[in-house]
Amino acid sequence: MIWSLVRKELLTNLLTYRLSIALVFTIVLSALTTVIGSLDYSRNVASYEDELRNQRELIEQVTIYERLSPTIILPPQPLAIFARGVVGVAPLSYDIRIDDYGRGPEQLFSNRDSGYMKALIQIDFITVVTVLLSFLAIVLGFDGICGERERGTLKQLLTNPIPRAYVVLAKLIGGIISLWIPFTLAFVLCLLIALANVNVVFSGDDWLRLGLLYLLTCLFLAQIFSLSLAVSAFARDTDTALIICLFAWLVGGVGYISALPSFSRYGHDEIPHQHYVDQNDEIWREWRQQVSHWEEQNPPPADAYWEGINRDGRRRFNHPTAYRWLERHQANAMGMRADNADRRYQARYGTWDPLAQEAYVVDRWSALSPFTNYQVLAYRLARTTLDDLFYAGRAGQDYRDTYIQYLRGKNAFGSQRWFTDDPPGQEPMIPQPESITTDMLRSDAPYMMERMAWAEEQQRLANDDAGRRLDLSDMPKFGGRWQRSLGDSVGTMTIGLAVLLLSFGAAVLLTVARFLRYDPQ
Repeated sequence: MIWSLVRKELLTNLLTYRLSIALVFTIVLSALTTVIGSLDYSRNVASYEDELRNQRELIEQVTIYERLSPTIILPPQPLAIFARGVVGVAPLSYDIRIDDYGRGPEQLFSNRDSGYMKALIQIDFITVVTVLLSFLAIVLGFDGICGERERGTLKQLLTNPIPRAYVVLAKLIGGIISLWIPFTLAFVLCLLIALANVNVVFSGDDWLRLGLLYLLTCLFLAQIFSLSLAVSAFARDTDTALIICLFAWLVGGVGYISALPSFSRYGHDEIPHQHYVDQNDEIWREWRQQVSHWEEQNPPPADAYWEGINRDGRRRFNHPTAYRWLERHQANAMGMRADNADRRYQARYGTWDPLAQEAYVVDRWSALSPFTNYQVLAYRLARTTLDDLFYAGRAGQDYRDTYIQYLRGKNAFGSQRWFTDDPPGQEPMIPQPESITTDMLRSDAPYMMERMAWAEEQQRLANDDAGRRLDLSDMPKFGGRWQRSLGDSVGTMTIGLAVLLLSFGAAVLLTVARFLRYDPQ
């Protein structure tokens, strides 16, 4: 009997213009957002491959450790096509530097992206579901009970020997299935569009996440419909039910989504960026003072020892005495640079942390609204939240520590290979600097012109000498887990899922309890 009632509700909904119109809009908007996301993904995959290739070539050509500046390039996430979140479909880059490091990687946009477009909201499939399909759920549910009472059909139905529980459950099931039909069609269409892109390759984990995203969206639509049907059960006329549902949709959806970031600022004191700039300047001032103090105690050799070709941050053909002084200078300075990196990190994120905490507040308090709760859950499932960005950043920090240990194992900080690729026994530009007068060091002096011509010829030969390149075959590769596992992602969704399930269950129970005592007159 109940399935006959479900069939009646389902046919009633399917034959209405509101469902047909919503179906068309849902499919069109979903297809457009997926096409745009897929095109963005392809462009960013090309950017990712270009950056990866450039990084590989730079490492292959590097000849001194100071010029070795690896960058971690992370590929764009295919699930971001459907749920952009904070990360979006852009690849990520994390620079590995000795004297600085960051909390998370930066987005590496395609050079064809417009900077002006970043000021606009880029909608995705999740946004279409949150706004359009949730509105359809309200439109289908607000008059599900009170509308039939006004038309008199509910009184006629209840005169039959049908349990009231069957009637209300049939309305719930029929309405929910009616919502799942346009969503399923749009979801399948979006998947087909994404799979038509040769650059989009879903892993087994991605397919599991897509399946969970489908179930999550079905549950979200069921939640919104059950809440609107509960309003219909408590309201006596459709006008009142519609006003309540629309008000709740506007406040809980559009209003709460827009206002929550503003409200989050009141709970944290934002520190002006100038505070970090001042601290950073002070750190570098102290560093320069320490270096100057060391140089006073260890004066550098005379100018003649430093003559050579110093280009692109690399020294060539300086005198070995100058190199030995630089080795000691570098070994002393590198220890301070590593300490300063930690101090700068603390100073920077002491200033920026309140902003990150505001974003975390938005995620935590999103559970109060079904709409924001669904969005945050979807973004966590797609691994495109700010927390996922910081998770990748922690993997980058771990690799930086490994990289520094590798350099120390190579004694890179205390060897002349940090700043020059001159082999042992390389003839310097000035072989006997102690015998050189000031006049001989002038650029127009015959001696300097002769030695500079020699150095330029040696420079040309050195540039073609593959033996000067660093052997980095044993350099550690970035690996590890820079993305959350499915279990970790679900773990971060626990509170939001609990709120969603409890509110859905409460709405169903309230609707059934109210309908059992409902007066159809």
